[in-house]
Amino acid sequence: MFDPGRPLTGVRVADLTMIWAGPYAAKILADQGAEVIKIESPRAWDNIRTLIPPPVALGEHWWNTNFYLHEYSRNKKSLSLDLASDDGKAVFARLLTQCDVVIENYRTDVMDNLGLSYDWLREQREDIIVVGMAGFGKTGPEKDAVGYGPIIEMMSGMTSTSGYGDDGVPYKSGISYGDPIAGICAAAAVATALIQRKRTGKGQYIDLAQREVMSTLLGEFYMDWSMNRRLPEHMGTGHDWMAPHNVYPCAGDDDWIAICVRTDAEWEGLRRAMGAPDWAERTEFSDQILRWEHRAELDELVGAWTSSMSKTDVFAALHAERVPSSPVWKMLEVIREPHLSARGFYEPLRHPEVGIWSVHGWLWRTDGAGPCILAPAPDFGQHNAEILGGLLGLSEDEQSALEQAGIIAARPEGVPLASEMPATPSLL
Repeated sequence: MFDPGRPLTGVRVADLTMIWAGPYAAKILADQGAEVIKIESPRAWDNIRTLIPPPVALGEHWWNTNFYLHEYSRNKKSLSLDLASDDGKAVFARLLTQCDVVIENYRTDVMDNLGLSYDWLREQREDIIVVGMAGFGKTGPEKDAVGYGPIIEMMSGMTSTSGYGDDGVPYKSGISYGDPIAGICAAAAVATALIQRKRTGKGQYIDLAQREVMSTLLGEFYMDWSMNRRLPEHMGTGHDWMAPHNVYPCAGDDDWIAICVRTDAEWEGLRRAMGAPDWAERTEFSDQILRWEHRAELDELVGAWTSSMSKTDVFAALHAERVPSSPVWKMLEVIREPHLSARGFYEPLRHPEVGIWSVHGWLWRTDGAGPCILAPAPDFGQHNAEILGGLLGLSEDEQSALEQAGIIAARPEGVPLASEMPATPSLL
């Protein structure tokens, strides 16, 4: 039955992705109602399952408990299937007739090496939509390069804009923006391809290069070079024409507030919020250009005012004057922030071995949407019988034969149970 709160209800996705960028894209599709079948080989599973064990005592089936796995693969189903084998490929071929989308973020050559080229995929279903998320795309001199989030940031040019540390080494963002940004774009690409297929009856291949996606976020720097032959300078939290525009210290333990003054009217609002100090009347602060030219001194003066107050009190004073500003929230403050809680941003996620913890829900809400999270990330091979028997009609004997041959499994091959591992101290 169609769910108006989940517009992709009825769409089925074969998810061959691993780690972050691809699983994040498929998670968005799953949240929006698509039936996403996460396919992992018993011998080549999604490495995020075992990359970072949970910071608690390991559950017996600890490969199902990684918090990153649950962030990126909630609301999905799991099918373990060895696509490198002829029998596994035959099962996959049957599954493709029931799928609308295939999404993968392997190296450029992996799908072809497995015999799963776009031409082969189309032989199974002519109107299939396929998304390939290779780091540098499927063509060009760098197509065979392997790209992870930090590399994508550096190759895109982002790191050249983000400032230097005390050791003179350029900063990366800290969270590998290349991955989630590519994931969001891949989900959008699937949505547009589904619209096009509805209009034309035709599927398509989507070549999404993660490096290119990241580079599109740096448009002003491309434009500055095109128009002015000027390269970006590292400016930290400063700005190339606004002042004051920075983060300023507040009373408290490493507390800060961000302030952005774009116009003379906002400057007047800031003056009033500060109590109209005499120094704000000086000629060198009388217009936007002069304030920018004297921004270093201006930052010191504004910082002296903010440092005498809590960040919430500074924010309240600036908010009353409609001056763009925000406290710099620490993560624990964000988690406890009442506005997000009031909007239902956080939802409980339950797993039998991990317990209950809070995670974010909808990235956006549609009319009629109930809770976002319907299920935690699936245990490895959790839905083998449902998919192979229920969807594809394989008998129990056929499924048993696949399991005995190692084509499917309920456990990643070579990963020990927690009871088989030496004791390790908790990270907590």
